[in-house]
Amino acid sequence: MISSKDVMKQALNLMSGTLKEEIKDNLENSRSYTRLFVKISEEIDSMKVKLPIFTTLKNDILEINKKARSKITEEIKYYVPKSQSTLSVKDIESWVKTANKKDQLIYYTGRTLDHPKSVKEEAVFRKARNLAMDYDNIPFKNKKYQYRGSIRGEWGCNYKDIITLVQKKVANLQRDTVWDEEKKSYVPGNIISYPIYNYIMIKI
Repeated sequence: MISSKDVMKQALNLMSGTLKEEIKDNLENSRSYTRLFVKISEEIDSMKVKLPIFTTLKNDILEINKKARSKITEEIKYYVPKSQSTLSVKDIESWVKTANKKDQLIYYTGRTLDHPKSVKEEAVFRKARNLAMDYDNIPFKNKKYQYRGSIRGEWGCNYKDIITLVQKKVANLQRDTVWDEEKKSYVPGNIISYPIYNYIMIKI
């Protein structure tokens, strides 16, 4: 399998003008390769007559992108955000006892609520919910609720006026780019990392 740098060296020999200079300036900067591969592919596509050597270069670029895409897909299976973290139930109990009104505590940083969680994380979310509200997974017929929901089954809750819960996005979803042969351009591809949120409790 030809390396990305070898392909870039081929492009340096074949391209001309400002693109050739840009390739030369960034030959040792592998982070610039994806951007340059896009420019090189677009330059080849714009040629009215394509010599076989340019077609080979374009195919090498597509093969490198395919390999990179497969690697990212494999890594996603084992991906856990480095920023993901959670407190313990004892940390929360201690904070509630000493916190003043409007004090804030980030009790979890990571994926959304529907993402599978560890036993520790489930305990922390359950503690936060129990501090914020009296929650019934299945509403009682004769019980009055301040709020009733119907997401994933009917439920009801009454707020306790101890804390309020807030969710704040701190990192957006990120994707790599893949070559779309029909559109002749790069388009959003595989997910590299999912959105990351801070889950915050605020003392009332």
